[in-house]
Amino acid sequence: MSHSKRRLRQLFIGPSNSLLALVVLGCVIGVVAGLVMTSFIALLNMVLGWLNGATLEDFESLSLGWRFGLPVLGSLLLILLYRITPASAQAVGLAYVLERLQFGRGRLPLANTLFQFVAALISLGTGHSVGREGPAIQMGAGVASLLGQYTHRPPSQLRLLVGCGTAAAISAAFNTPLAGVLFAMEVVLMEYSILGFAPIIASAITASAFTSSLVGTHSILTPTRLSLASYGDIPSLLLTGVWVGLVAVVFHTLVRLFLRFPIKSRAARLLLAGVITGSLALLAPQILGSGYDTINATLSAQLPWMLLLLILAAKLIATAAAIGMGVPGGQIAPMLMLGVCAGGVAGALVPGGSEPGLYALLGMAAMMGAMLHAPLAAIATVLELSLSAEAMFPAMTVVLTANLVCQHGFRQPSLMLTLLKERGRLLQTHPLRTALAQRYLSELASFRFVEVDLAADHNVTALLEQPLPWLVIRQAGQCYLLKRDQLEQASQQQDPEQPATLAELLAPLLNANRQLQELTEDASLLAGFKILQQENVRGFLIPVGRQGMGLVTRRRLVKMLTSDAPMY
Repeated sequence: MSHSKRRLRQLFIGPSNSLLALVVLGCVIGVVAGLVMTSFIALLNMVLGWLNGATLEDFESLSLGWRFGLPVLGSLLLILLYRITPASAQAVGLAYVLERLQFGRGRLPLANTLFQFVAALISLGTGHSVGREGPAIQMGAGVASLLGQYTHRPPSQLRLLVGCGTAAAISAAFNTPLAGVLFAMEVVLMEYSILGFAPIIASAITASAFTSSLVGTHSILTPTRLSLASYGDIPSLLLTGVWVGLVAVVFHTLVRLFLRFPIKSRAARLLLAGVITGSLALLAPQILGSGYDTINATLSAQLPWMLLLLILAAKLIATAAAIGMGVPGGQIAPMLMLGVCAGGVAGALVPGGSEPGLYALLGMAAMMGAMLHAPLAAIATVLELSLSAEAMFPAMTVVLTANLVCQHGFRQPSLMLTLLKERGRLLQTHPLRTALAQRYLSELASFRFVEVDLAADHNVTALLEQPLPWLVIRQAGQCYLLKRDQLEQASQQQDPEQPATLAELLAPLLNANRQLQELTEDASLLAGFKILQQENVRGFLIPVGRQGMGLVTRRRLVKMLTSDAPMY
């Protein structure tokens, strides 16, 4: 193998602490995620074009029969899809990505990603009140996870690559690379790290550039230059923030009501979601689909506030029904539409000289920030859509106010935490516990030990000649950890005329204080510390992929917490 090929293989295959390796992988993820999202959007546009013509989301032009029947038809197709798909492949969405990051070591199965691709096409193509960003995130994260598994990345790097896939998918789907980066770190990874920024940024800009080279400029939302007329409008901004925060609280409450709706059958729940959406679409057809055409019209102040209020009420119920009843799709696009309608209503009613479109834009960001607890990603969305730094001050004011109302006034958790709680999953939110839950014992594993089963015959001299420092002793179903020096010392103290067997030499040393806990699968550092609190063990034996069993000592865990060395 040539030197260049060997270096390339070392870069991609096997664990590597090189930042360059992660950046290159981030770029590869950006290209692949761009291809996946381009294919998905092309197929979705084909379906929407067949229904609505060149305007794609002009569901308002459909007849009354189609407005009602289309979501119902979508529900029936989803029911069929669920019945022909294995149950293990049916968990999808942003909440599922977060679940796999904390409880599945960042491994997203291919089957779930494929299911999300098809289910999202059905949901979005038939007008259900969901968005494309949730499917985009899972498809991008799934591509990144598969690439990370193929290149044998450790769990901490694997979750970082999932963040790269998230940023790449959002950037490719919406042409908003900055919002994609901040969303990946704020909502998905739930942390900011110096090491994480470089590969995630590389992935986002690669996906945006690659997708643009394929399909040209593809902004879904029309960039709008809007700015605050004067600082005298600050009271109106505060009122808008309070109003949008209250709308977010109502929306969150409705989602919880539908999640706990007393119908257990998935088919019945999906069908009910279709009937509710179809019925509401008879009054307000703008609620069908992601609603980007309505968002653009509101940003340019083309819709009267009474119509916006009607759309807001209908969209609240339709979206809560879709999310609560389990329609596979994203939640962010409906949030944006709810926010833009609420902001548009506020812009028409509050006093001040600022344009109503500015309040619509700010309401969109405030709703997203309040529902996802992601203020920075929401503000970045305003920056990329408004094309003006002058919108930052009003954006921060409204987003902060809405977050305070939702989080501290009514103590509403993030929507993702609510969805996971209903599935019996509680994410760690304390910073220290979150950090420990996101790193794994396998990343600390050592293979410098010899495994010895006392049920078999062993030559003491041959064991002492081993250069490895540790001995893992198996006896009667228990594992013990000894240093090779301890065996050597015991051997020197025995009677040379009556040499003892290995079992006899080790008998005084194999006590409870030297026991190892053997795990059947990798565990997080948080789980490891909990075990150490409950049991007096010296460490763990854990399976580490193709490398076999690895050893993690108590001392290694403590050193990891007190050392300045990075985990990656």
